[in-house]
Amino acid sequence: MDNGSNKDMKRMLKQIKIPKLIGKLAISVGLLAGPGLACVLAFDYPMRVEKVSERVFALITPSRELPNPENGGWNSNMAFVVAKDGVLLFDSGSSEAIGLAAKNAIRSITDKPVRWIVNSHAHGDHWLGNAAFSDTVETIIASAPVAELIANDGARWVALFNDMTGGITQRSEIKTPNKIINKDDILSISNLNVELILSGGGHSPGDLMAWLPEERVLLSGDVIYSDRMPSTNAGDLARWLEILPRLEALDPIAVVPGHGSVTDKEGITQLLSLLNALWQSVEEGIEKGLSDFEMLPTVSEALEPFKSRYPGLEEKLRRDLSHVYLQIEATTF
Repeated sequence: MDNGSNKDMKRMLKQIKIPKLIGKLAISVGLLAGPGLACVLAFDYPMRVEKVSERVFALITPSRELPNPENGGWNSNMAFVVAKDGVLLFDSGSSEAIGLAAKNAIRSITDKPVRWIVNSHAHGDHWLGNAAFSDTVETIIASAPVAELIANDGARWVALFNDMTGGITQRSEIKTPNKIINKDDILSISNLNVELILSGGGHSPGDLMAWLPEERVLLSGDVIYSDRMPSTNAGDLARWLEILPRLEALDPIAVVPGHGSVTDKEGITQLLSLLNALWQSVEEGIEKGLSDFEMLPTVSEALEPFKSRYPGLEEKLRRDLSHVYLQIEATTF
């Protein structure tokens, strides 16, 4: 798109539909320009800050879709913790522009700088906003697999989201993590201790969560989804089922999920029930000698009780069933 003609730019602008977003703290950001052009496209990201606890706040996207022109690429949640000497940001969004919108939203709560960022995992909608905080951030934290994936695969995510949003996200500088977590650890920031928890690759390789015991708040990334069907095409379902009871045992009063509304311990329990039902129904299909394609109707029927709570279940099931099938077949049979 950056190398396109004026004609291509005009055609693209006609195709992009900018939604009317109301009831929000609107942050207008985003620059869309090709060579020799000074065309600015403003996009209003509806970043209304949600107070989760005394020191923890969430930026919850209203979108339950993949990045697209209507949501401007913002389809994942972020959270931030206000400490004595600065702010810890958990995930930074799908683009540098979204990161800038988050930065402005944070400023509506505190004038303290973002000094620490945790990248929960390597999917681009959770870390491409890192560069928006380059002027203040000292430490970007991730697990070793996530840091490696960001360094090696970052350019693909930039191009993918730019394509999916019709050019709204544009270029984002790839800002890689500089503090690597290889095991569960404690991050001491100012007057806070934040427990960093690895999922074992449940949702995706190197998933990292943050638990604030004093607040009893869990920042989960995509290890927890609330009112959206989780993606199971990049993870290890057996390990996912192992980590969820451990998270339940924390007894959080609030969970900021990677996607969906803020939830609590009950949200973890519901997700565990869903993933158990998925495992059991696929396992039963394999025992009957069915292929992944053949068992799709019966697996879908088994998950019927969850469909109202997890929008997009049918679509994700069709997409991810083969991955789950191969995992269960290799693990159980």
